[in-house]
Order: sequence, then structure tokens, then C-alpha cells
Amino acid sequence: MAETTDAAKMVDEKIDATREGFGGRVKEKMGEVAEGVKTRAGALRDKIRDTDWDEVTEKATDYVRQNPGKSLAIALGVGFALGLLLRRRSDD
Repeated sequence: MAETTDAAKMVDEKIDATREGFGGRVKEKMGEVAEGVKTRAGALRDKIRDTDWDEVTEKATDYVRQNPGKSLAIALGVGFALGLLLRRRSDD
């Protein structure tokens, strides 16, 4: 009986050590991921800030004028997709 108790204690100690090691690795990986996200978000923020929105608007207007059928199809598709997404959220 004492051998079983000792074996159970050893297993508990190994589980605790494994859990602590795994927890440390998870925290480390989460830190790396968070740093990567922070870096990418900063780059995206800079790109958005540096964008000439007047030029973007002009290009979009030109595209719509040159491709009215495609533009209408894209608008319908986006509207349909948004409708599906919003409807599903309201059903929840």
C-alpha cells in the first residue's frame, strides 16, 4: 500500500512539473504572438495613415464608371454577405 501511495505521489509531482513547464512555454509563445500582432498592427496603422484617401476615392470612382456591371455585382454580393452575417448574429 505504501508503494502505491509513493508511486501516486511521484506521478502527481511529475504532472505538476509538466504542467508548470507547459504553462511557461504557453506564456512564452503567447508573448511572441502578441509581439508579432503588435508589430503587424503598427505597420498597418502606418500604412493607413500614409494612404492618400482622395486618390483611393478617385480610383474607386473611375473603376465604377468603367465597370458598372462588375461594380453592381460586387455591391450586391457584399450586401448579400453582410445580410447573412447580420441575420445570423441576430438569431443567436
